[in-house]
Amino acid sequence: MLKKAITAILLTCVLLLIACGAERDETKDTDLEKMAENNADTGTGDSVESKPEELTGELTILSWVPSNKWKHVIEGFTQEHPGVTVTVDMPKQEEVLTEEFVERYNTRIMTGDGIDIVESDLVNMERCMEQGLFVDMYELMDADEDFNREDYFSCIFEPVEIDGKLPAFVYNVQPVYIHLNKKLLEEAGLEYTEDTISFKELYGLYEKVRETAGEQIFLTPDGYGYEGMCSYETNYFIRNNLIDSDEYEEYLKMCHELYCVSEYRPSMSNGTMRIADDVFCCHSDLKLPGSNANEVFEGTEGMTGAICYESMHGERYFYGASNVAVSSFSENKKLAWEFIKYAFSDKETSQEYSSLLSPNKGKAEIVCEGLTPENKEKLYRDIEAINTMSYSDMDLNNSFLLIYEDYFMNNTITSEECRKELAGRVYLYLNE
Repeated sequence: MLKKAITAILLTCVLLLIACGAERDETKDTDLEKMAENNADTGTGDSVESKPEELTGELTILSWVPSNKWKHVIEGFTQEHPGVTVTVDMPKQEEVLTEEFVERYNTRIMTGDGIDIVESDLVNMERCMEQGLFVDMYELMDADEDFNREDYFSCIFEPVEIDGKLPAFVYNVQPVYIHLNKKLLEEAGLEYTEDTISFKELYGLYEKVRETAGEQIFLTPDGYGYEGMCSYETNYFIRNNLIDSDEYEEYLKMCHELYCVSEYRPSMSNGTMRIADDVFCCHSDLKLPGSNANEVFEGTEGMTGAICYESMHGERYFYGASNVAVSSFSENKKLAWEFIKYAFSDKETSQEYSSLLSPNKGKAEIVCEGLTPENKEKLYRDIEAINTMSYSDMDLNNSFLLIYEDYFMNNTITSEECRKELAGRVYLYLNE
């Protein structure tokens, strides 16, 4: 079930980088200095076009998934630069997110053992930056005269910014698009035609539909019906010192209600979106998000158009982000950057995406060619409206797990007890 998977991911992430940070390699900035020197070298003054530097060397990408999603990119990159070899170090299917694999994965990140690029979706960026494990991507960008930040959606980088530094290159961000069940809304005498919906609005509609239906109605087909909202909302309360507030307790009660009526039931069939009669809404994995409630996609005739979630406080946030980092221990930082730049450029051979949200505006233009002007305009507005969200502290999240389990799963404590226990742990953690 998805709720178990999420819990497993949180638990394994907690192993991340708790030990003392490894000392940074004294030569870690060498490639950056060379890049700056090369860019500053303007020749003898004659307008002679210089040949681009031939790239050579070996790169190793540390992956946490058991499939080589870089194959397409590697083929294109090495065809342009035959002197380069790129290897993907990935786990076997049976190793994914096991305790042994995660420990080995984190150890390699901390020691820089033979890796140049890291798939860093699972790691705590704040801890990585504190320990100096990743290169600041902004330094790599600024040292490259051929790279223009204006060609990229800045809001896609911003979610992982820490103190003005960029520890990873974010290459795919997914807003929380959903579809509502038209039939259930109509039976309850309701409709919703706005482009966005807040969690409170969604919860209110869901309650009314359940009252009218007179039977169990699920919010979503996913085990955690409120998936992306949980971490975002909780982090909001922590950041604003509101974890001991009545508002947070009300949020806990809403989440508890959803948790108790949720179950995991697949919503996709043969690549086509489906929505069950007893499911109020489902997440959209469609490559072409709709612009209004009247747009119909294949298999979505019984749904409203795609709608974006807003947080309880009106903020737009993302459901997931994929990113890669360059190890500070790498002896090939410049080459690693060239590969990343190529992978997320507007070239045909650059990385393919699970959604339309390529960080590269040129690539997004190409992928969006099939969209109507109205849909394209809305999509770009959606991208630019994504809010910055700092990485949560996984150690703190880990200290929450047993309390959440006692409240959500075991029902051995009340919402008030849960709130007070969480607030106490946050206070102790922040003041230890």
